[in-house]
Amino acid sequence: MAKPDLVELEIEGMTCTACARRVEKSLNKLDGVTAYVDFATEKAHLQLSNPVALDVLSGAVVSAGYQVGSGKSETSKLKPRLIVGAVSASLAVLFAMVPGFQFENSQYLVWALATAVVGYVAWPFHAAAIKNLRHFDATMDTLVSLGSTVAYVYSVFLILAGDHHTYFETAAVVPSVVLLGRYIEVKARKSATDSVRALLSAIPDRATVEIDGNRQEISTAELKKKMIVLVAAGQAIPADGKLLSAAATIDASTLTGESLPQELSTGDQVTAGTTNLQGEIRLEVTAPATSSRLARIADMVREATAEKTKLASLTDSISKVFVPLVILIAVLTYIIWSLLGDQETAFQAAISVIVIACPCALGIAVPMSLVVATGVGTKRAVVIRNPDALRSLARTKMVFFDKTGTLTDGNLAIVRSVGLGGVSAEQMLEKAAAVSAGSSHPVSRAIAAVTSQLAVTNVSETAGQGISGMVEGISVSVEKPGTYENQLELDQALAAAGPNTLVVVAWEGWAHGLIELSDQLRPHAKQAVADLQTAGFSPVLVSGDNPGRVAEIAGQLGIKQYFGSITPEGKLEMLGQHTDPVAMVGDGINDVAALAKAEVGIAMGSGAYAAQAASAITILDDDPRAIPFALRLGKKTYRNIIENLVWAFGYNIVLIPVAALGLLNPMLAGVAMAFSSVSVVANSLRLKLGSN
Repeated sequence: MAKPDLVELEIEGMTCTACARRVEKSLNKLDGVTAYVDFATEKAHLQLSNPVALDVLSGAVVSAGYQVGSGKSETSKLKPRLIVGAVSASLAVLFAMVPGFQFENSQYLVWALATAVVGYVAWPFHAAAIKNLRHFDATMDTLVSLGSTVAYVYSVFLILAGDHHTYFETAAVVPSVVLLGRYIEVKARKSATDSVRALLSAIPDRATVEIDGNRQEISTAELKKKMIVLVAAGQAIPADGKLLSAAATIDASTLTGESLPQELSTGDQVTAGTTNLQGEIRLEVTAPATSSRLARIADMVREATAEKTKLASLTDSISKVFVPLVILIAVLTYIIWSLLGDQETAFQAAISVIVIACPCALGIAVPMSLVVATGVGTKRAVVIRNPDALRSLARTKMVFFDKTGTLTDGNLAIVRSVGLGGVSAEQMLEKAAAVSAGSSHPVSRAIAAVTSQLAVTNVSETAGQGISGMVEGISVSVEKPGTYENQLELDQALAAAGPNTLVVVAWEGWAHGLIELSDQLRPHAKQAVADLQTAGFSPVLVSGDNPGRVAEIAGQLGIKQYFGSITPEGKLEMLGQHTDPVAMVGDGINDVAALAKAEVGIAMGSGAYAAQAASAITILDDDPRAIPFALRLGKKTYRNIIENLVWAFGYNIVLIPVAALGLLNPMLAGVAMAFSSVSVVANSLRLKLGSN
């Protein structure tokens, strides 16, 4: 049986998961097509059991009310509307509500500004509302479209009738502010897609293969099992494979997070996306790039991202009931007052119901809190990238930490050095630094940081063993511990060492020094952990580093739960074992899947871009003390959003019946609506108080 063709389409115009389901349903109606539409990445993944023309697939998407992507990002499409909306709405409010800026016939200028917003800025909401109507559905888009249109049309009617008490500023503000929230949401979704792209960028585009004894460069996508691949020093490995060379030194920090390179020998497995550090190596492909371990981690990121729900769905789910209810109340109000014989009151009461329901307060409830929180966070180098995580923060109690690059600085440094065989530590280090100066190995770089004026010749480096060179006529080696003339003295020094990286400096058969290396705790890491514990969070340390080193770091930080030698897949499994929301703090590619899976992902600013893109929160200056601050800010922000939504809906629940009874004319309804919006803004600004 032939393997089905795989096709990927970019879908434009989706505003919620319901949109994705509509596109999916339309595509699945086609013969031979199995479709899955991912709202988070805005892509349709298709399996075709028989050939289907692209225009047929596009037609199915269009019939659902959406478009196949043109390649232009949604953020770039929204940005011009956002700019026009911000300028027009600000000026409309200024000229309509601030006495010092009003002049004769200024209402006509406000009319023009509102026209630009309702006609251009609000068009995505109108288009979505029309699509929703076709499917007998209602979302926040319907509410924004209805509210702004009614406010605009009624204001035109008033101004033509000579009444200058219009609602043009409302018609301008509502779509503009809600569009800001939409822009924030789209940026967050784009980050999720970018994290997958950045993750896969660790795999090179080209690979050197050996065919019949000849070297040939091909595309990585052409690699197949059993092919022989050659990887030069400093190059990334293009596919998962089995090492054929005698030895290799591999930087696997992208996957393990461990700062120390892996020393491999013939038959060991190597992974796509890791880096060969020393000499050319040969490997046999066991899995091409598309099915490599890194590609599987990227799939995990996609799945984790797709599982997340939008914060905006909270308002959408309420809007499904609220919008039809408002329309029904307005129609019934008009009918009942008309039957009572009061046509003027019937019209005014019906309009008042819709004006009261105009979603100004509702529309700004989420984006206003996010804008204020972003400003507060920026002052402490904390960026809230994805509002989805805020919902989970209210119940988050456990925080998982990666070690390397998060709580430690990720760079090896000498923590202890001992001179042996009658040689001082200073003399030994100077010789070791001279030999190590030309190497790119992380251990050698750390030792070479010691100042040395000694000349070195005949430097030789052996993968997995060490480096040697002639210093002052003597062959000096910096190597793994072995057997030496003064073995007892060395054994005593080794027994006193900690669970760190150890190298011996030897010459003429004697061990003349032991160097102990480790990465160091970041400044203030201990305080950050203590602050989290005081705030009621339980920190857990998970790392790909060796268990002994992880235990030592956990002890220094006062963390009671810790796990070492944990793979990226292992971190994902650990997160999945917890039913309550958890936070994950990391910095590397090895953390990306866990950061995407966690309800609250937090990335360090100096870490991999893929990690930042997969996270909800980014710590720009790498200060661990910002982590407890970010969690507190996130909780306060979500609580603030809920307060805003409760106020916005509560205002509607109370005043809609009042308007229906004819007790509020449209002008008073507009004043009440403005008061509601001001209250939401004022409540959002409370986030600035006491944020530290």
